[in-house]
Amino acid sequence: MRRYLLVFVLGMLAPLVALIALGLAGFLPVRATVRPPRFEAALADRALMARIARDARGLKNPVRADEATLLAGLKSYRQDCAGCHGGAARPSAWGARNFYPRVPQFAQEGADMSDAEMFVVVKYGVRYTGMAGWEGIASDDEIWRMATFLSRLKSLPPSVAGAWRVP
Repeated sequence: MRRYLLVFVLGMLAPLVALIALGLAGFLPVRATVRPPRFEAALADRALMARIARDARGLKNPVRADEATLLAGLKSYRQDCAGCHGGAARPSAWGARNFYPRVPQFAQEGADMSDAEMFVVVKYGVRYTGMAGWEGIASDDEIWRMATFLSRLKSLPPSVAGAWRVP
């Protein structure tokens, strides 16, 4: 019985050891201009979203989603985020193509995160993606306003939607 258990455990560990060895030997692809295999992208996305949800658990948005807040979030987005994430009129020329993981283009894709999840991403950034953390650069209130704007991008009130579409 012990022998079977040992064989089972070694059989489970062998692929992991082989993957680590391939990585350390320089055989795993790292080019940002090439799409990764589906399994790699799916695993990375699930792990990322699980961690963001975990970090956002229990956070409550302290700002109201009124017109003033949304317009302030729009202003911050245009000033600090649109260069990478694009604007209403067009996506970012480089962020949508030769960058991996591809930079979300919010005008085209929307944002499928809650206010709290968006706050976590903006405040702390995402390692190995180029998404910088704004902690110490922007106040929590400013980050909450931006998160509020982004999480409602596909359902903005008409006045804010009009301001969003104006270059």
